[in-house]
Amino acid sequence: MKKSLKILVPIDFSKHSLETLRFALTLRDYFDPTFFLLYVVVDGEFEYFTQMSGTPREEQRRQMQAALSQLEQEAQRIREIVPDARVEATVLTGTPFKEICRYAEQQSVQLIVIGTHGRTGLSHLLIGSTAERVVQQASCPVLSVKPSIL
Repeated sequence: MKKSLKILVPIDFSKHSLETLRFALTLRDYFDPTFFLLYVVVDGEFEYFTQMSGTPREEQRRQMQAALSQLEQEAQRIREIVPDARVEATVLTGTPFKEICRYAEQQSVQLIVIGTHGRTGLSHLLIGSTAERVVQQASCPVLSVKPSIL
C-alpha cells in the first residue's frame, strides 16, 4: 500500500512549470498523492503603476479568474490521464514565494515540487528566484526541478 502524500505544485503557466507538473505526476508510482496546483497573481505597487487598462483591482480580478480557469483545465487534463487523481486548483494574490509557503503550511502539504527557470547572472540578481526563496522559507521539503532534466 502506497503512503498518501500532499504535493503542492506551483504553476506560472510557463513551459517549465507545466513540465514540472508532469514530473510531479510521476510520483504516483511511489505515493498515493493529492496534488495542489497553485497560481499566485503578483500583488504589488509596481504592478499598480504598470496597468494599461481598467483599475488595478479590476485587472487583478480578471487575472485571477483567467488563472483559475487555466488551472482547472490542467486539473481536468490530469483527471483524464489518471481518473482517480485527487487534484485541487487554487489562485491566490500576493508575493509568490510567501503565498506558496503560507498555502503549503495551511494545507499541511508534505512536499513542494517547484520548477526553476534556470536564470543566472544579472537576470537572477534582478528578478530573483521564487524557487530559491521557497526552498529557504518552506516548512516542508522542496523538490526543485531544473528545466534541463525534464
